[in-house]
Amino acid sequence: MKTWILPTLAVAAVVFLMTRPGRDLQEEVSDNFGDWVDGVIRSTHRLQQSLSQVQAVLDRCNRTLQQVAS
Repeated sequence: MKTWILPTLAVAAVVFLMTRPGRDLQEEVSDNFGDWVDGVIRSTHRLQQSLSQVQAVLDRCNRTLQQVAS
């Protein structure tokens, strides 16, 4: 690949991002990324709650088994 192609593409990308459509694209990507991160945070919170409930059930089962074994 020619040595001038990548720098030219980088400059073209920067120039595009400085235009109004480029700024609009940046804003849209930023909004979508923020929504995606919020979704990941909500999913992680739900997973944490579910795992906490599973752990509580397993703790009760363990205590019951220990009592039966005694």
